[in-house]
Amino acid sequence: MTKDEAIELLLSQADQKSSRAKKSFKDFCAAAGYPEPFEKQIEMMQFGIEESVPRLLLGARGYGKTDYVVILGLAYEIYFDPLGSKTLIVTKSKERNAAMLREIQHACERNGVVFEKANSTHLRVEGLQGKDHSVSCVTIKTVTLRGRHPKRVVMDDPVTEDDVSEATRSHVERVYNEINKLCSDVLIIGQPAHKYDLYAKLRPLLKKLEVPHGSIPELDHDLEAQRAAGVSEASIQASYFLNVVSESSSPFENIKYLDKFPTGESAVAFIDPSHEGGDFTALSIIKAHFNGVAVVGFVWKKAWNHCLDDMVKRMTQFNVKRMAFETNALGDQPVIMLRQLFKGGVVGRKSTNNKHSRIMAAGAYAHLIHLSRESDKGYVDQVTQYEYKAKNDDAPDSLATGLEWIGLIRGK
Repeated sequence: MTKDEAIELLLSQADQKSSRAKKSFKDFCAAAGYPEPFEKQIEMMQFGIEESVPRLLLGARGYGKTDYVVILGLAYEIYFDPLGSKTLIVTKSKERNAAMLREIQHACERNGVVFEKANSTHLRVEGLQGKDHSVSCVTIKTVTLRGRHPKRVVMDDPVTEDDVSEATRSHVERVYNEINKLCSDVLIIGQPAHKYDLYAKLRPLLKKLEVPHGSIPELDHDLEAQRAAGVSEASIQASYFLNVVSESSSPFENIKYLDKFPTGESAVAFIDPSHEGGDFTALSIIKAHFNGVAVVGFVWKKAWNHCLDDMVKRMTQFNVKRMAFETNALGDQPVIMLRQLFKGGVVGRKSTNNKHSRIMAAGAYAHLIHLSRESDKGYVDQVTQYEYKAKNDDAPDSLATGLEWIGLIRGK
């Protein structure tokens, strides 16, 4: 090759790079074999890919969040900056991961990007340095995320309506907390599925873009047809309008609040103990208030005998004159010890009826319960977020059993 031919080749390659750099996202999508994106889909892509702070993208079902943000958005970034793009995707299944990586690979290759490695767990462009790949995928059940150093993390549909159990919601939240230790560029994409899921917790905290039904009329589903077919209103509201309408509300959803626990008249208390600290020791302090009761409550994640001083301090503070201690499997020892520490009356009580039934019976009177904001946040959360088979139910159990003990609700 002569010198002139070499110069011509270099100029040709430079022209190709310049031409490629000018390709718009719409042109890129067309070359990748996808329909031209709507303006709102471009806005979603820019929010998801060009921002670099923790952020939340909520969009109606069918609006192409995964296609135009995760797949085409990441592919477009690799196309522009092949050596600088390093993203970790977290989803619920290996099958979804593999399918997304195949689509990203095809979109890139149809636009001239060459990969050194491409398989069901990662993609790596030619010439990329370091151990982190251009795009990697893991499931939300992955044991650990340590050792990774991505530029960005995308959580795609971490909570879906097919599984909104407390265990799943808690696990997703733990994964999110772990992800935030990897990098600050974190994108969460999905639709609300439960009133206490990760989306609900992050909605008031993070920068967010919400794209509800009606934002892209050309893609809107016929919701009246879905209603006529028997799809629940709760599912429609969550999937299309991004509103969670609970079909199985908390029994204490209608509870009222007080800034301060009333002073003056004496109060009573009920303790639901933790035997070995595996769950919570819960203290509910109760007194009459208008036509209902005022309640202030506290929880300690330790065995009952390790928080006796704390409980006595709280009972003294709120003028408790009589208290009951649930003695199931503990015998008289707690009562004897409390009588030595606490000046008021102390009795033991055994609970023999079903715990969930007892809590639900108390929930029927939630509109008559006034919960003081002086209570522990843990106590308030356990009571107001109670659901069947909740991991932590010591606070609502303490409240319900206390109300039953003083005769305000009846057991079977």
